[in-house]
Amino acid sequence: MSAQYDQIGDKVADWDVLPVRSEFLEGHTIFKALGSVEEMSVLDLACGDGLYTRQLKARGAARVVGVDISEEMIRGARQYEEAQPQGIDYHVADVADMRPLGSFDVVTAIYLLHYANSPEHMLRMCRNIHAHLKPGGSFVTYAFNPEFSAKGPNSTRYGITMLDFPEAPRDGQALSAELHTKSPFTIHFSYWSRDTHEQALREAGFRDITWLRPECSPEGLAKLGQAFWQDYLDNPHAVALRCER
Repeated sequence: MSAQYDQIGDKVADWDVLPVRSEFLEGHTIFKALGSVEEMSVLDLACGDGLYTRQLKARGAARVVGVDISEEMIRGARQYEEAQPQGIDYHVADVADMRPLGSFDVVTAIYLLHYANSPEHMLRMCRNIHAHLKPGGSFVTYAFNPEFSAKGPNSTRYGITMLDFPEAPRDGQALSAELHTKSPFTIHFSYWSRDTHEQALREAGFRDITWLRPECSPEGLAKLGQAFWQDYLDNPHAVALRCER
């Protein structure tokens, strides 16, 4: 995974302008699932160039640490931090093998678990996430939707196209999606069923696992209308997932 994002590099810089990644949809859903982070310590995994890491700090988190497997993504995140210091620490690591970074109130991960290359790899990720949470802490992630349907609307008008998506994907099957940024790029990941996600999380020690479908904010509905967002809401490419330690 590190290699593909090292190659993507600066192409991710404008992906936050895509409708699917906007504050109206993805951001709104993530922060609704997360709730307040005021005065909390937050570990943001798969942080990329720090898009959400910076938002967590701006929302009042007392301590924020970002981790990504890609040196290129962390280089970009550190450049943002140097230009506008917020006191965020960034580290390069595979979540499955990440060294201890402390104990946190919340762990977030926007697009992580579907990059596991096996159920065992996903379990190691989840165990390490669990180990970084304080008792009673929460893990909130945004991940590929295991129930995305090849028969439903694709997400092209929202900035992302699932490529050659099978009608009945199997666990571990390689998938691809194209992001329609100014300089389009393709990402590659694996399909994992809902049961596989939940098994890894429960075996790692998590409880109260809740899946949350994306929602559009009132501002997004007012700006573009329900009809614009409906195809995506009917067949979202990603969903939020929250669980507790």
